[in-house]
Amino acid sequence: MIASTQAATLSKSIQELAAHHRISSLSVNVRVDGREVFHLSHGLARRSPPRPALDDQPYDLASLTKALAGSIVTASMIDEGLLRDETPVSALLPEVDPRITLRHLLDHSSGLPKWNNFYEGARTAWGVASTRAGILTRACQTPIQAPPGTRHVYTDIGFLVLLRLLEHVGGEPFDRLFAQRVLKPAGLTDLRWGWPMAAATEACPVRGTLIEGTVHDLNCAALGGISTHAGLFAPARAVSALAQALLDAALHPPSHPALPGSVLGRWWRERGPGSHTGGWDTVSRGSYTSTGHHVPDDAVGHLGYTGTSVWIVPSKRTILTLLTNRIHPRDELAGIRAARPAIHDAIAQTLGWPRVG
Repeated sequence: MIASTQAATLSKSIQELAAHHRISSLSVNVRVDGREVFHLSHGLARRSPPRPALDDQPYDLASLTKALAGSIVTASMIDEGLLRDETPVSALLPEVDPRITLRHLLDHSSGLPKWNNFYEGARTAWGVASTRAGILTRACQTPIQAPPGTRHVYTDIGFLVLLRLLEHVGGEPFDRLFAQRVLKPAGLTDLRWGWPMAAATEACPVRGTLIEGTVHDLNCAALGGISTHAGLFAPARAVSALAQALLDAALHPPSHPALPGSVLGRWWRERGPGSHTGGWDTVSRGSYTSTGHHVPDDAVGHLGYTGTSVWIVPSKRTILTLLTNRIHPRDELAGIRAARPAIHDAIAQTLGWPRVG
Protein backbone atom coordinates (compact mmCIF):
# COMPACT_ATOMS: atom_id res chain seq x y z
CA MET A 1 0.00 0.00 0.00
CA ILE A 2 2.84 2.41 0.88
CA ALA A 3 6.23 1.73 -0.67
CA SER A 4 9.36 2.12 1.43
CA THR A 5 10.39 5.28 -0.42
CA GLN A 6 6.94 6.77 0.12
CA ALA A 7 7.07 5.84 3.82
CA ALA A 8 10.43 7.56 4.18
CA THR A 9 9.10 10.72 2.53
CA LEU A 10 5.97 10.66 4.70
CA SER A 11 8.04 10.14 7.86
CA LYS A 12 10.23 13.12 7.00
CA SER A 13 7.19 15.33 6.34
CA ILE A 14 5.56 14.40 9.65
CA GLN A 15 8.79 14.93 11.60
CA GLU A 16 9.21 18.36 10.02
CA LEU A 17 5.63 19.28 10.93
CA ALA A 18 6.21 18.17 14.53
CA ALA A 19 9.38 20.27 14.77
CA HIS A 20 7.82 23.33 13.13
CA HIS A 21 4.79 23.25 15.44
CA ARG A 22 6.81 22.44 18.58
CA ILE A 23 5.13 19.11 19.29
CA SER A 24 7.33 17.19 21.71
CA SER A 25 6.52 13.73 20.38
CA LEU A 26 4.05 11.88 18.24
CA SER A 27 3.10 8.42 17.13
CA VAL A 28 1.26 7.80 13.86
CA ASN A 29 -0.31 4.50 12.81
CA VAL A 30 -2.20 3.75 9.60
CA ARG A 31 -4.08 0.56 8.79
CA VAL A 32 -5.69 -0.29 5.43
CA ASP A 33 -7.78 -3.42 4.82
CA GLY A 34 -6.82 -4.74 8.24
CA ARG A 35 -3.05 -4.37 7.75
CA GLU A 36 -0.62 -1.85 9.16
CA VAL A 37 0.82 0.13 6.25
CA PHE A 38 2.61 2.91 8.12
CA HIS A 39 3.94 3.50 11.62
CA LEU A 40 6.10 6.26 13.04
CA SER A 41 7.11 7.25 16.56
CA HIS A 42 9.21 10.37 16.90
CA GLY A 43 10.44 12.93 19.39
CA LEU A 44 10.73 13.17 23.15
CA ALA A 45 8.17 11.59 25.45
CA ARG A 46 9.64 13.90 28.08
CA ARG A 47 11.79 16.95 27.42
CA SER A 48 13.75 17.20 30.69
CA PRO A 49 15.45 15.00 31.53
CA PRO A 50 15.14 13.78 27.92
CA ARG A 51 13.23 10.53 27.36
CA PRO A 52 12.87 9.47 23.69
CA ALA A 53 9.50 8.25 22.50
CA LEU A 54 9.30 4.46 22.29
CA ASP A 55 8.26 2.71 19.10
CA ASP A 56 5.04 1.76 20.92
CA GLN A 57 4.89 4.83 23.12
CA PRO A 58 1.79 5.05 25.36
CA TYR A 59 -0.09 8.36 25.45
CA ASP A 60 -2.88 9.89 27.49
CA LEU A 61 -5.79 9.49 25.04
CA ALA A 62 -7.96 12.13 26.74
CA SER A 63 -11.38 12.37 25.02
CA LEU A 64 -10.71 9.46 22.69
CA THR A 65 -12.02 7.67 25.79
CA LYS A 66 -15.50 8.96 24.94
CA ALA A 67 -15.57 7.06 21.64
CA LEU A 68 -13.43 4.04 22.45
CA ALA A 69 -14.86 3.35 25.90
CA GLY A 70 -18.00 5.34 26.76
CA SER A 71 -19.67 4.85 23.39
CA ILE A 72 -18.78 1.17 23.01
CA VAL A 73 -19.87 0.14 26.50
CA THR A 74 -23.15 1.97 25.88
CA ALA A 75 -23.61 0.27 22.50
CA SER A 76 -22.99 -3.14 24.06
CA MET A 77 -25.72 -2.52 26.63
CA ILE A 78 -28.11 -1.46 23.87
CA ASP A 79 -27.16 -4.56 21.91
CA GLU A 80 -27.95 -6.65 25.00
CA GLY A 81 -31.31 -4.93 25.48
CA LEU A 82 -30.39 -3.23 28.75
CA LEU A 83 -30.79 0.26 27.29
CA ARG A 84 -32.35 1.99 24.28
CA ASP A 85 -31.33 5.14 22.46
CA GLU A 86 -34.47 6.88 23.69
CA THR A 87 -34.25 5.67 27.30
CA PRO A 88 -35.06 8.66 29.56
CA VAL A 89 -32.05 8.91 31.84
CA SER A 90 -34.26 9.97 34.75
CA ALA A 91 -36.01 6.59 34.64
CA LEU A 92 -32.80 5.18 36.10
CA LEU A 93 -31.27 8.31 37.64
CA PRO A 94 -34.16 10.42 39.03
CA GLU A 95 -31.94 13.44 39.74
CA VAL A 96 -31.35 14.01 35.99
CA ASP A 97 -33.63 16.34 34.02
CA PRO A 98 -36.49 14.11 32.79
CA ARG A 99 -36.25 15.41 29.20
CA ILE A 100 -32.73 14.04 28.65
CA THR A 101 -32.45 10.72 26.83
CA LEU A 102 -29.44 8.44 26.45
CA ARG A 103 -29.00 9.54 22.84
CA HIS A 104 -28.94 13.20 23.91
CA LEU A 105 -25.93 12.40 26.11
CA LEU A 106 -24.11 10.60 23.30
CA ASP A 107 -24.83 13.28 20.68
CA HIS A 108 -23.91 16.19 23.00
CA SER A 109 -27.40 17.61 22.63
CA SER A 110 -28.58 17.20 26.25
CA GLY A 111 -28.61 20.93 26.96
CA LEU A 112 -25.99 20.47 29.69
CA PRO A 113 -23.13 23.00 29.86
CA LYS A 114 -19.66 22.22 28.53
CA TRP A 115 -17.73 21.77 31.74
CA ASN A 116 -17.46 22.42 35.44
CA ASN A 117 -14.49 22.28 37.80
CA PHE A 118 -15.98 19.55 39.97
CA TYR A 119 -12.49 18.62 41.17
CA GLU A 120 -12.22 21.90 43.11
CA GLY A 121 -14.51 20.65 45.87
CA ALA A 122 -12.31 17.64 46.66
CA ARG A 123 -8.72 18.87 46.28
CA THR A 124 -7.38 16.74 49.16
CA ALA A 125 -9.39 13.57 48.53
CA TRP A 126 -9.06 12.72 44.84
CA GLY A 127 -9.73 9.12 43.90
CA VAL A 128 -11.68 8.06 46.98
CA ALA A 129 -15.17 6.60 46.65
CA SER A 130 -16.93 9.49 48.38
CA THR A 131 -15.31 12.03 46.07
CA ARG A 132 -16.29 10.01 43.01
CA ALA A 133 -19.89 9.70 44.21
CA GLY A 134 -20.08 13.41 45.00
CA ILE A 135 -18.78 14.50 41.59
CA LEU A 136 -21.19 12.23 39.73
CA THR A 137 -24.11 13.43 41.85
CA ARG A 138 -23.23 17.05 41.09
CA ALA A 139 -22.98 16.24 37.38
CA CYS A 140 -26.40 14.60 37.38
CA GLN A 141 -27.95 17.57 39.20
CA THR A 142 -26.49 20.15 36.81
CA PRO A 143 -29.29 22.31 35.33
CA ILE A 144 -29.64 22.25 31.56
CA GLN A 145 -29.16 25.44 29.52
CA ALA A 146 -31.35 24.54 26.53
CA PRO A 147 -34.14 22.04 25.80
CA PRO A 148 -32.58 18.63 25.00
CA GLY A 149 -32.27 17.91 21.31
CA THR A 150 -32.31 21.54 20.23
CA ARG A 151 -28.65 22.53 20.51
CA HIS A 152 -25.28 20.86 20.08
CA VAL A 153 -22.80 21.69 22.86
CA TYR A 154 -19.80 19.43 23.35
CA THR A 155 -19.96 18.57 27.04
CA ASP A 156 -17.90 16.52 29.46
CA ILE A 157 -20.71 16.84 32.01
CA GLY A 158 -23.02 14.79 29.78
CA PHE A 159 -20.46 11.99 29.73
CA LEU A 160 -20.16 12.11 33.53
CA VAL A 161 -23.92 11.54 33.65
CA LEU A 162 -23.38 8.68 31.19
CA LEU A 163 -20.70 7.23 33.49
CA ARG A 164 -23.11 7.10 36.41
CA LEU A 165 -25.81 5.58 34.20
CA LEU A 166 -23.57 2.82 32.83
CA GLU A 167 -22.26 1.87 36.26
CA HIS A 168 -25.82 1.81 37.59
CA VAL A 169 -27.10 -0.43 34.78
CA GLY A 170 -23.97 -2.57 34.56
CA GLY A 171 -23.65 -3.04 38.30
CA GLU A 172 -19.85 -2.72 38.21
CA PRO A 173 -17.16 -0.01 38.06
CA PHE A 174 -16.58 1.36 34.60
CA ASP A 175 -13.08 -0.08 34.19
CA ARG A 176 -14.51 -3.58 34.64
CA LEU A 177 -17.35 -2.87 32.22
CA PHE A 178 -14.79 -1.69 29.67
CA ALA A 179 -12.63 -4.77 30.15
CA GLN A 180 -15.58 -7.15 29.81
CA ARG A 181 -17.49 -5.43 27.04
CA VAL A 182 -14.67 -3.97 24.91
CA LEU A 183 -11.18 -5.31 25.60
CA LYS A 184 -12.07 -8.97 26.03
CA PRO A 185 -14.22 -9.31 22.88
CA ALA A 186 -11.67 -7.31 20.87
CA GLY A 187 -8.84 -9.49 22.18
CA LEU A 188 -6.79 -6.50 23.38
CA THR A 189 -4.92 -5.57 26.54
CA ASP A 190 -2.89 -2.45 25.74
CA LEU A 191 -5.51 0.14 26.62
CA ARG A 192 -5.15 1.01 30.29
CA TRP A 193 -6.23 3.46 32.97
CA GLY A 194 -2.89 5.15 33.60
CA TRP A 195 0.53 4.02 32.38
CA PRO A 196 3.86 4.77 34.15
CA MET A 197 5.85 5.09 30.90
CA ALA A 198 3.28 7.29 29.14
CA ALA A 199 4.44 10.44 27.39
CA ALA A 200 4.58 13.38 29.77
CA THR A 201 1.86 15.98 29.49
CA GLU A 202 1.52 19.32 31.24
CA ALA A 203 3.43 20.90 34.08
CA CYS A 204 0.08 21.15 35.86
CA PRO A 205 -0.49 24.40 37.78
CA VAL A 206 -3.22 22.78 39.91
CA ARG A 207 -1.19 19.75 40.99
CA GLY A 208 2.13 21.58 41.01
CA THR A 209 4.03 18.89 39.14
CA LEU A 210 4.73 17.52 35.68
CA ILE A 211 2.04 14.97 34.79
CA GLU A 212 3.55 11.70 33.66
CA GLY A 213 1.69 8.40 33.67
CA THR A 214 -1.50 9.72 35.26
CA VAL A 215 -4.44 11.37 33.59
CA HIS A 216 -4.17 15.04 32.61
CA ASP A 217 -7.89 15.82 32.89
CA LEU A 218 -8.57 17.21 36.36
CA ASN A 219 -12.13 15.95 36.82
CA CYS A 220 -11.04 12.48 35.72
CA ALA A 221 -8.08 12.62 38.11
CA ALA A 222 -10.44 13.50 40.97
CA LEU A 223 -12.59 10.51 39.97
CA GLY A 224 -9.56 8.25 40.38
CA GLY A 225 -8.48 8.24 36.73
CA ILE A 226 -11.40 6.22 35.35
CA SER A 227 -14.29 7.80 33.45
CA THR A 228 -16.28 7.72 30.23
CA HIS A 229 -14.91 11.13 29.19
CA ALA A 230 -11.16 10.61 29.78
CA GLY A 231 -8.65 8.31 31.45
CA LEU A 232 -7.54 5.79 28.84
CA PHE A 233 -3.87 5.41 27.88
CA ALA A 234 -2.54 3.41 24.93
CA PRO A 235 0.05 3.28 22.15
CA ALA A 236 -1.06 4.16 18.62
CA ARG A 237 -1.00 0.53 17.49
CA ALA A 238 -3.46 -0.46 20.23
CA VAL A 239 -5.80 2.42 19.34
CA SER A 240 -5.71 1.36 15.68
CA ALA A 241 -6.28 -2.28 16.59
CA LEU A 242 -9.40 -1.43 18.60
CA ALA A 243 -10.65 0.88 15.85
CA GLN A 244 -10.06 -1.93 13.35
CA ALA A 245 -12.10 -4.37 15.45
CA LEU A 246 -14.93 -1.84 15.65
CA LEU A 247 -14.84 -1.21 11.92
CA ASP A 248 -14.87 -4.95 11.19
CA ALA A 249 -17.79 -5.42 13.58
CA ALA A 250 -19.74 -2.54 12.00
CA LEU A 251 -19.15 -3.73 8.42
CA HIS A 252 -19.44 -7.46 9.13
CA PRO A 253 -21.14 -8.06 12.52
CA PRO A 254 -20.61 -11.86 12.45
CA SER A 255 -16.82 -11.31 12.34
CA HIS A 256 -16.90 -9.89 15.90
CA PRO A 257 -20.18 -11.13 17.38
CA ALA A 258 -19.26 -9.97 20.90
CA LEU A 259 -18.80 -6.35 19.79
CA PRO A 260 -21.90 -4.19 19.14
CA GLY A 261 -21.26 -3.75 15.43
CA SER A 262 -24.87 -3.30 14.33
CA VAL A 263 -25.47 -0.52 16.88
CA LEU A 264 -22.22 1.22 15.94
CA GLY A 265 -22.93 0.92 12.23
CA ARG A 266 -26.33 2.54 12.71
CA TRP A 267 -24.92 5.37 14.82
CA TRP A 268 -22.13 6.05 12.33
CA ARG A 269 -24.67 6.44 9.50
CA GLU A 270 -26.89 8.79 11.49
CA ARG A 271 -26.35 12.43 12.41
CA GLY A 272 -27.32 14.42 15.48
CA PRO A 273 -27.97 18.15 15.87
CA GLY A 274 -24.22 18.77 15.54
CA SER A 275 -21.16 16.87 14.42
CA HIS A 276 -21.40 14.10 17.04
CA THR A 277 -23.28 10.84 16.69
CA GLY A 278 -23.41 8.05 19.23
CA GLY A 279 -20.36 9.39 21.08
CA TRP A 280 -18.28 9.77 17.90
CA ASP A 281 -17.37 12.88 15.93
CA THR A 282 -17.78 13.26 12.17
CA VAL A 283 -15.92 15.21 9.51
CA SER A 284 -16.57 18.95 9.60
CA ARG A 285 -16.12 21.08 6.51
CA GLY A 286 -15.49 24.80 6.46
CA SER A 287 -12.65 27.19 7.13
CA TYR A 288 -10.99 24.68 9.46
CA THR A 289 -11.14 20.90 9.63
CA SER A 290 -8.86 18.70 11.72
CA THR A 291 -9.09 15.86 9.19
CA GLY A 292 -7.63 17.88 6.33
CA HIS A 293 -8.92 18.00 2.77
CA HIS A 294 -8.77 14.36 1.68
CA VAL A 295 -10.57 12.32 4.38
CA PRO A 296 -14.04 11.33 3.08
CA ASP A 297 -17.26 12.46 4.70
CA ASP A 298 -18.17 8.98 5.98
CA ALA A 299 -15.26 9.02 8.47
CA VAL A 300 -15.99 8.86 12.19
CA GLY A 301 -13.54 9.47 14.97
CA HIS A 302 -12.64 11.70 17.88
CA LEU A 303 -10.09 14.24 19.08
CA GLY A 304 -8.41 14.33 22.48
CA TYR A 305 -7.29 17.46 24.34
CA THR A 306 -3.77 16.13 24.88
CA GLY A 307 -3.23 16.13 21.11
CA THR A 308 -4.66 12.76 20.11
CA SER A 309 -7.07 11.62 17.41
CA VAL A 310 -8.38 8.52 15.69
CA TRP A 311 -10.42 8.37 12.48
CA ILE A 312 -12.18 5.36 11.00
CA VAL A 313 -12.89 5.65 7.27
CA PRO A 314 -15.32 2.86 6.28
CA SER A 315 -15.30 3.65 2.54
CA LYS A 316 -11.50 3.31 2.49
CA ARG A 317 -11.30 0.45 5.06
CA THR A 318 -8.73 2.67 6.75
CA ILE A 319 -7.76 3.64 10.32
CA LEU A 320 -5.79 6.86 10.96
CA THR A 321 -4.36 7.24 14.47
CA LEU A 322 -2.34 10.26 15.59
CA LEU A 323 -1.16 10.50 19.19
CA THR A 324 0.89 13.39 20.57
CA ASN A 325 1.74 15.05 23.87
CA ARG A 326 1.25 18.52 22.43
CA ILE A 327 0.55 19.98 25.92
CA HIS A 328 4.04 19.06 27.16
CA PRO A 329 5.34 20.98 28.96
CA ARG A 330 2.83 23.81 28.34
CA ASP A 331 -0.71 23.83 27.02
CA GLU A 332 -0.40 25.48 23.59
CA LEU A 333 -3.20 24.87 21.08
CA ALA A 334 -2.05 26.59 17.89
CA GLY A 335 0.56 23.97 16.96
CA ILE A 336 -1.70 20.93 16.98
CA ARG A 337 -4.49 22.83 15.20
CA ALA A 338 -2.12 23.45 12.32
CA ALA A 339 -0.35 20.08 12.42
CA ARG A 340 -3.37 17.76 12.56
CA PRO A 341 -4.88 18.58 9.14
CA ALA A 342 -1.42 18.79 7.56
CA ILE A 343 -0.49 15.32 8.84
CA HIS A 344 -3.81 13.87 7.68
CA ASP A 345 -3.32 15.46 4.26
CA ALA A 346 0.19 14.02 3.99
CA ILE A 347 -1.05 10.52 4.84
CA ALA A 348 -4.06 10.71 2.52
CA GLN A 349 -1.99 11.99 -0.39
CA THR A 350 0.51 9.17 0.15
CA LEU A 351 -2.41 6.73 0.01
CA GLY A 352 -3.56 8.35 -3.24
CA TRP A 353 -6.82 9.76 -1.93
CA PRO A 354 -8.35 12.63 -3.94
CA ARG A 355 -9.17 15.99 -2.45
CA VAL A 356 -12.74 16.21 -1.13
CA GLY A 357 -14.93 19.14 -2.08
